[in-house]
Amino acid sequence: MKNNPRNGKLRFRPNPQGLWSEHAGDPPLTRQQIIRVALALLEGEGFDAFSMRGLATELDIKSPSLYHHFRSKEELFDLVVDTVLGECELPADDGTDWRERLAEVARELRRVLMTHTEAARLITGRVPLGPNWLRVAEYVIGTLRKAGFSDQLANYAYLVLIYYAIGFVSQEIAFGGPEVAGRRLQEMHDFVRTLPPDRYPNLVAVTGLNDRGLTDRFELGLSGILGGFADELARSGATTP
Repeated sequence: MKNNPRNGKLRFRPNPQGLWSEHAGDPPLTRQQIIRVALALLEGEGFDAFSMRGLATELDIKSPSLYHHFRSKEELFDLVVDTVLGECELPADDGTDWRERLAEVARELRRVLMTHTEAARLITGRVPLGPNWLRVAEYVIGTLRKAGFSDQLANYAYLVLIYYAIGFVSQEIAFGGPEVAGRRLQEMHDFVRTLPPDRYPNLVAVTGLNDRGLTDRFELGLSGILGGFADELARSGATTP
């Protein structure tokens, strides 16, 4: 028995009007219900195994019916990504320093994407334009402009912050999670220790010192980026409100 986003069952069949519903009298299957099932399939089976045919089978409908709701698989993926981004909780605009608020956005974006790693794989190379992503973008750019950044600098800073968070998560996912990443780093350290120190003195000197956890490394990079933003703001001569 398949999982239904409404009641734990998926037993859709066409009603007399040709709409797909559980049984006569039920409302037709909605885009949001399909998106939730698609997300569950991605998380359960993985991105590489996902197909529109498999999604239709899970919904107990014919594949062409999906294209009444979505123009293509890419449009469905856009909406899956935006649904995931809807879980991002943005800090209140309560007068907290702009750097801390932007740091919280980056942390929240990382948290949400690491909660949905298969869906997070969809975001690379994609230009998200859904309402949930626009909410994040509006918040970040608004925070920067309110802090005194010019429109151009606010736009650049927004992109750098978001690219950093997404790029870091992409590497985390590619490594296969913290445990696998730890093993691979240890293998790298073991290899570097075998290198001739006269040829690679700096690499040999620091190997084994890179023992910070992934979150610590994320925070270090985030601190550097936000510090760079503050330097740019100071150089621009802007006065923080």
